[in-house]
Amino acid sequence: MTLDYLLSLLENKISSITYDDFSFIIVKDVEDLIRFSNNEITVFATTENISIEIYIGKDKKRTIGETTNLDEQSISNFINLLSKQCADSPINNDYTSLPPGPFNYDHKNMINDELSIDHESMIDHVEVSINSALKAGASRVSGSLTSSKSEILLKTSNGTELTDKYNTNLLNLRAFSTTNSSGHGLSCSSSIRDIDSENAGIKAGEYAKLSINPKNCDIGKYDILFTPTVAADIFQHVGYSASAFSVDAGTSFLTNKINEKISSDKLSITDVGNPINGIYGRIFDNEGMPTKSTTIIKNGFMKSYLHNITTSNKYNVESTGNAGIIDPSCWNLDVSSGDMTFDEQLSSIKNGLLITNNWYTRFQNQILGLYSTIPRDACFVIKNGEISDSIHNIRISDNLPRQLLNIESLSKQREWIKWWEVEIPTLSPSVIINNVPITRSM
Repeated sequence: MTLDYLLSLLENKISSITYDDFSFIIVKDVEDLIRFSNNEITVFATTENISIEIYIGKDKKRTIGETTNLDEQSISNFINLLSKQCADSPINNDYTSLPPGPFNYDHKNMINDELSIDHESMIDHVEVSINSALKAGASRVSGSLTSSKSEILLKTSNGTELTDKYNTNLLNLRAFSTTNSSGHGLSCSSSIRDIDSENAGIKAGEYAKLSINPKNCDIGKYDILFTPTVAADIFQHVGYSASAFSVDAGTSFLTNKINEKISSDKLSITDVGNPINGIYGRIFDNEGMPTKSTTIIKNGFMKSYLHNITTSNKYNVESTGNAGIIDPSCWNLDVSSGDMTFDEQLSSIKNGLLITNNWYTRFQNQILGLYSTIPRDACFVIKNGEISDSIHNIRISDNLPRQLLNIESLSKQREWIKWWEVEIPTLSPSVIINNVPITRSM
């Protein structure tokens, strides 16, 4: 089923209702997945998914919904249901009509734009990652590699009709030496050719080997060196809180912080809609506005929230090209680099920890930025600049405002991070944060 055919169905059905604004966003994803376990490929599957997001605005009321039921009758029923929901919704005094355009859009910043999924390269990358991890000291390796081709079509009632394409390649693996020691490695890129499967496997294997026989460590406060995988999880929540919708909804620790110092002056964070070889690059947002680069934090100072047409009108600023029609959100986060290598960061810590992976990040109070997360896989004590004991059963319980202000250093090297714990693609350095509270996880 083609996107143009679906669009013709949608245009026909929308003509049967009354509206002030509407938009259709049709997304088609074709994904190849390889799963591997115990050093062998166990699954090779291809899936194709098409979804439709429909927005309707009428009389300062609005509603939005998504469906994957693509037959003509289901689409008709869905549009009628949304029309009724819109009529029954309360009036939104911040209602703003969709932008009329036309706009100028940048060319796609994608160096390696493969037209089809390269199955042979996928298999090669999986085999290289497994063999690299085994050679580095692992006894078994498991994980997955996905390669996706996505196409998006946007149509609005103001005459905007746009298409875009983007590629996503994600390698994620865990290496094991014994039942209680493991290491994590990943690599992601818009191009399958740029996946660094060898380094991902080596890193996972080395961490697995180093983390044999983990011990408990004393609870207390430590200077912690976070690898890019963990640092990206911290920084993505800055992106979530920078949404003007989060600010208005009372779920942001960045409320009323514009032009205030909120972090170490070493830190700058920019949202980039269309980065070179970005994991999720878009030339237009969900309202048809051109995406662009928006500085969220510059040298420690909060500079901008992320806006769509509605929130920008409310805040009396220009849209940043980050719609979500209801809630503006990040595309890709670019975190500033520092002036130290990872090894130099490690050597600078006299008494601290190295955290290489984490999961189950949960907020107890979003307004205050209070959260906890559980380090996963290889964790180590650092003594006098060197890795000492392997540790386990710890939890980080801290708050983001304090952590941002206590950033000691950022690494020169940065990595793109995107996996199931880091939803926003983030180009992240490793980071040292001082005085991080550590408690038991069990």
